[in-house]
Amino acid sequence: MYIANAGRLPETWTLDNLMSKHASQPFNPNIAHVFYLAGFIESWGRGIEKIFRACADDNVPPPEYSIHPNDIMIQFTAPEDRIIFSVRVNDRVNDQVNDRVTDREKKLLSLLMDDPGHTVQELADKMSVSRKSVSGYLKSLKDKGIIERIGSARRGYWKINAE
Repeated sequence: MYIANAGRLPETWTLDNLMSKHASQPFNPNIAHVFYLAGFIESWGRGIEKIFRACADDNVPPPEYSIHPNDIMIQFTAPEDRIIFSVRVNDRVNDQVNDRVTDREKKLLSLLMDDPGHTVQELADKMSVSRKSVSGYLKSLKDKGIIERIGSARRGYWKINAE
């Protein structure tokens, strides 16, 4: 499972800073304060620590973080027996999806599973096709209800829908 956040780290921060003890520096302090007053935040600067502790308590691997210029993505991995639905790609593609997609669309789904935040240009580069071709594949997958765009074209990501 991927979670994307359109925020960004403070300018000089790296993934190492984020993973170590640090002072909280909310991207938007006003919104953070409203969440604090509403009870959604109990204390500052402990979110990642709590996520890692919850994963350890539940015997699942810690999440993997990907830091991009305008967003942060977190990938959670669960044991196979806990996954309710999973779209497999290439030789392991889900039968319901397999009958409805081309080989190129399978390749695109595989890339989106690796990083749902890929841009059209990144997808085109990885597939060695034009941006127009990728746009066509994306449109086809959207029309079939297999994927949908969450968020803006610039800061959003692709969600693979369960059937």
